[in-house]
Amino acid sequence: MLNEALAEAREIADEYAGTLTDLDPLSLPAAIRRYERCIARTQEASCYAELLQSGALTSRCDRAWAELASALAFFEPELGARKPHGPPGADAEAGLGPYANFVRKVRAGGARQLSEAQETILARLLPTGGEGWERLAQLLLRGISVGPPEDSRSIGAVLPGLYEADREARQETHAAVSRALADQAGLRAFALAMTVEDGETRAGLRGTDWLHERRVLDQVPQAELDELLSASAECLPLIHSYYILKRELLEIDDFADYDRYAPVGIPSPEISWAEALGMALSVMESISPVFAELSHKLIDNGRIDAAARPGKRQSAFTQSIPGQLPCVSMIFSGKPRDVLTLTHELGHAVHIQLAAEQPYLAATPAPVMAETLALFCEAVAVRRLLAEASDPAVRLSWLARWLEDQMVAIGRHAALHAFEVALHERARAGEALVPEHIDEAWTEGQCRLYGPAVRLTEEYRLWWSYLGSLFTSPGSNYAYVYGQLSALTLLSHFEADPRGFGERLTRMLRLGDTRGPAELLALVTGNQEGAWRGAVAHLARSLDELRSLTDFHVPRSAERGTSEP
Repeated sequence: MLNEALAEAREIADEYAGTLTDLDPLSLPAAIRRYERCIARTQEASCYAELLQSGALTSRCDRAWAELASALAFFEPELGARKPHGPPGADAEAGLGPYANFVRKVRAGGARQLSEAQETILARLLPTGGEGWERLAQLLLRGISVGPPEDSRSIGAVLPGLYEADREARQETHAAVSRALADQAGLRAFALAMTVEDGETRAGLRGTDWLHERRVLDQVPQAELDELLSASAECLPLIHSYYILKRELLEIDDFADYDRYAPVGIPSPEISWAEALGMALSVMESISPVFAELSHKLIDNGRIDAAARPGKRQSAFTQSIPGQLPCVSMIFSGKPRDVLTLTHELGHAVHIQLAAEQPYLAATPAPVMAETLALFCEAVAVRRLLAEASDPAVRLSWLARWLEDQMVAIGRHAALHAFEVALHERARAGEALVPEHIDEAWTEGQCRLYGPAVRLTEEYRLWWSYLGSLFTSPGSNYAYVYGQLSALTLLSHFEADPRGFGERLTRMLRLGDTRGPAELLALVTGNQEGAWRGAVAHLARSLDELRSLTDFHVPRSAERGTSEP
């Protein structure tokens, strides 16, 4: 498969290099389809290697990508340099059908392309540059084991202990994870520093900022990103108020970072995997029969892996594989909140399947859209669980957990984005990113996030170092902020018109990546000014709802105050 893709790439180069800029518009789609076939074949092999966690195959795929990028280095620069065809004012890509948005993205990203020779050199250096540091980071992250060698567990299998009602159990989990993170912390810090430096170097060569390629991928202009981050900053006083409330509800004076996820109210009893599946499928059915059908398809074909194993990636994810059903990976612990994780990942999988009706280059949803749909499905699951909870204490537990999860998606990921920004600013200023400086930037951001109610322990300074996204997808964290705020907007429309909404949503998802995120969302919600701030107001109402279930009320002044701790 890899050899076939490379052979075709060389044929494409022989046939089109130097001529793509002036290629007849009627012939261009055929050239794009051949380019697409090379990319899809190589991506399929890479997905297989990732799912197997095969270092040898991953290295082979990385070399194949570098060779492919070298052979096709001319393609996107020439495609982006094409002059618009047709009358002035007309859509320059109207004749490209589903590939029109792909060409628009190439043009946007190609504004800072280097010469073909320079791009070829950078492509050939990737395996020993950014991709090499990413592979090292993945090895280091998979090597984190908690507990003694004879009874070690993956960090993903241990972290649910932070959700235990028993404070001593949470402290033990925190201590065990902190000890595990202390091992090889310097190596992980070095890998992160090199990832940052590599991003800065490549951006500097192109005369862009380090987030340029990510914004092009997400199709989020800088002005839209600024508005998004401004809206997320308005959540900080709400987050501070929430933790003040939680500290009082749990009656913990010295509320520490290991208390953040402690349950409030009476948690639901543990559930079986069959029960979790049934609940998740019921949620998908309530959104649309199509969602339920595509979710069943995954289950029937054995595409969900929920077992805990040593070395397994701790965070849940859904792997898209060209031409095949997606695969869902998670760690099921029997906790009711696993239903939310499962529903979230099923949302990703449904989105991938619907978008796959488009050609490959038009089928992969922008990350911000992918998170929007998954978080929306999760929100519907919580609303269903809240509606079915007859015990006020159980309802309190679910509402607190959901509100907390939303704040994680918005506040924590905005803080992670700010953490990355801080590291890049230090690198540009010529500051060496030694472990102490990385820990310092992390701690400062976490203090701003959690406010005065949460005491951060000394050990918590290393808790950035197991977060894979920092190494494998730099700059991606704002996608979760975008997704959560947009998901809350979708939720309000779904609750107003469940039947009609499901049909509109399904039609929109079938469009894949043929349009930008803002345009796609408008097909479901209409053009709404200030929608993100409306989502922040939704969070405030949820906090009020939580207060109504308790006897404790946080002074309103706390929410009007500064977001600084």
